[in-house]
Amino acid sequence: MSADLRSVERAVDAAPRVDLRIVESSLVLPHEIADPLREERIEGKLRAEGVLRDPLMVGAVPDLDHYVLLDGTNRQRALAGLGLPRVMVQVIDYADPHAVQLRTWGHAVRLPIGDIVQGAEEIPGLQVQPLAPLEAPDILVSPATLAVMLDSRSRLALVREPAPGTSRVDQLRRLVDLYEARMTRVDCSPDEVEEQAHSFPAGTSTLVCFPRFSRSQVVAMALEGARIPAGITRHVILHGRALRVNLPLDALAGSEDLAAVNEALRAHVRALQPRYYREPTILYDS
Repeated sequence: MSADLRSVERAVDAAPRVDLRIVESSLVLPHEIADPLREERIEGKLRAEGVLRDPLMVGAVPDLDHYVLLDGTNRQRALAGLGLPRVMVQVIDYADPHAVQLRTWGHAVRLPIGDIVQGAEEIPGLQVQPLAPLEAPDILVSPATLAVMLDSRSRLALVREPAPGTSRVDQLRRLVDLYEARMTRVDCSPDEVEEQAHSFPAGTSTLVCFPRFSRSQVVAMALEGARIPAGITRHVILHGRALRVNLPLDALAGSEDLAAVNEALRAHVRALQPRYYREPTILYDS
């Protein structure tokens, strides 16, 4: 056997074992608000193609019969819109820090920082505070911080004040509603936020960054139905994300025994030839 072939076999053996299942959609609990426009586009694509290309990403939690939806809120809603009661999921052990990493998206907003501040000042229970130079990373780890807004000149924090009838979830919804149509998701870590802000020209665009949520907070939101805007929590799947499974939608119709449907899914997957990419992958059609 050649050295190249042995190297390929070792890579195959080292590839993660992906847990794909078909489950009742009612067992999958979202923690994000669906985007009606994206949901409509996805529903049309599903109807045209007749397949679910990628599984929803869900977390299994100890002592919980349901799954927490980590990624795929719009796909779940689109499948329900087609009258399909089941979904294909990739199950991740949400208690395993080596399986998934919880990060936070930032928002690149095509609006001046002053326009966002004007709306944010109307949100109950929030106070806008100026930040000292290089203070943004510190304030982002404070539990009292809702968000930090920056451009190349200004640094402002939205700090939560104790007030009856206000919640972090409601405040996040109202904040993102101010600019959602004019935003793009960007990677935004506390250690890099100051450096990133220099690329946002004052007077035209704003970087909005959020403190990180904990896994227990995500689970609590899913159980309580307290959903935050999409594009804030970011789950990085460390063992590999399954893509292009291309499952026919008929498998999700709910007319067959669930055990038989899952056996058919396993047969479908065995017939494929999955490729395991060790390097980071950039998808331009996502």
